[in-house]
Amino acid sequence: MAKTSQTAFLLANSGVTETNAYKQELDRIQRRLLADPGDGDALGRAGTLLYEMGRFPEAIAHLKKLLSTHRCPLCKAGRTHYRVFMQLADCYAALNDFQLSEQYYQTAVDLAPARADAYLGLGTLAMRKEQFDRASKFFQIAGDFQPDCSEAFAGLAMIHHQGAEYAEAFEMYLKCLELDTDNLVALLGLFQTSCEMGNFSQIIYYLEIYLSIHQDDTSVLFCLASLYAKEGRLSDARQATMKVLAMEPHKPEAVKLLAELKDGQTETGHRSGAGT
Repeated sequence: MAKTSQTAFLLANSGVTETNAYKQELDRIQRRLLADPGDGDALGRAGTLLYEMGRFPEAIAHLKKLLSTHRCPLCKAGRTHYRVFMQLADCYAALNDFQLSEQYYQTAVDLAPARADAYLGLGTLAMRKEQFDRASKFFQIAGDFQPDCSEAFAGLAMIHHQGAEYAEAFEMYLKCLELDTDNLVALLGLFQTSCEMGNFSQIIYYLEIYLSIHQDDTSVLFCLASLYAKEGRLSDARQATMKVLAMEPHKPEAVKLLAELKDGQTETGHRSGAGT
């Protein structure tokens, strides 16, 4: 899955893409660049592919060459494409060069001040530097410009979560999941805040939706099994735990939970007739 902003690293599910199809396309693009090193389209596509494959230093080299030799015909006044600055910012963020990353995000903001992506990137950078008030402002700006921005809600939720403001975090995670049920960070954050607050019904609902699509995600499936056990739904808990062990036979937490369930206990160690 292609990444569109640095939120891919912290606020969404996409990871580094390294498939045969990507490698084959990159080989074709590199052959074009051997024939014409100044091919702007090829430079841009190579930079994007390398960025999406997690090969950040190589991506930076191609994108910077594009910036130094070409101007985007789609942008007024010869300004270079917003996407290129965003990808450079994301690359530097991935390499922990926060200063250069922030510079490129800010340039993207200057080019398109009403787009949410660069504010999300700036917010994520501030959060990584533990500048939580500043991060919150950037996520709020992103949400103002794009009210259906699930990543903005996820960012605000994470800030509330780290501050032990569980009710506020819970509400923001829910808003994120209402917009994007596939956001794994929000799912796991909602799971953690649900455990803190002892409120499990809504997280069970969203975990079930997620697993209807991602049936092989054993980490999320084990979370669901644990919640079923806490809610006293022992049959559902046993079934979910057995699915986990079918895919990961030696997962120690699942082995322990299944043993407790077979002994008539919930995940918290209470007998099924003794109160949970």
